[in-house]
Amino acid sequence: MDLFEELEGQRREAYVRAVMRQAESDDVVGYIGARTPLFEALGLMALPVHGVDGDILRHSTDGGRGLCPIIESTLTYARTDRCPLIHSSRLIVVDDACPLMVREMESLTDLIGKDVYVYRVGASGAFERLAGKLEEVYGRRLGEGALEAARSEAGELASRLHRLKYHSDLTGLQVYILEYYLNFLPMAGRLRILRKVSELAAFSESPADFTPVRVQSGAGIYRQIDRLMGGKPYRIIESEGPYDFVFASCPFHEGARIDYE
Repeated sequence: MDLFEELEGQRREAYVRAVMRQAESDDVVGYIGARTPLFEALGLMALPVHGVDGDILRHSTDGGRGLCPIIESTLTYARTDRCPLIHSSRLIVVDDACPLMVREMESLTDLIGKDVYVYRVGASGAFERLAGKLEEVYGRRLGEGALEAARSEAGELASRLHRLKYHSDLTGLQVYILEYYLNFLPMAGRLRILRKVSELAAFSESPADFTPVRVQSGAGIYRQIDRLMGGKPYRIIESEGPYDFVFASCPFHEGARIDYE
């Protein structure tokens, strides 16, 4: 099994780590959307908790509401308590990129028995308010220099990922596996893998030649995209649009419709 196949197993392995962490210190934070160095600075175990597969949708009660598969699968996992990551999270932080995701997740607060906090990323004072919420829920205070150290590590991670994405000989599939599945590891593990991949990859000073494929989120559809590209060099770009592919039933954006398998 190669490094990238091992990485794809990290989401399942995180299930066990999250349940154990909840039992030991109850400091798991689930997030949907933006990740912040605040999580690492406070010593929290941060994990993405949005749904990424279609199999869970057979248990959905939202089939007629026209929700996109990310929202519908996330809601179904939460309602049925079938996701160990959501189950283990003491708080779920949702950014405000999608108003439907915010609305639907906020509606689950009483049902799932935990707070859902909306992180309004671009709003004045949003970072400070999130810091206050995390400190309140987890009973921790930022230690001196902790945030600066976390930001430094996040900067190295972003720099290495950027170089691998835009200047290496990795395939589009390999790059996205790195981008997504590293999120299920602690920072030390993420950096260790990126350093190892950086040693093995070949780099060029000029940007790599590839076709950008712009999507809302590659999680759940990245293998479909890889097949559709038919061997052409590409990179999945998660951006604000315009998009090449959008999730089925998304009311906000245009592009070729794609769904979870």
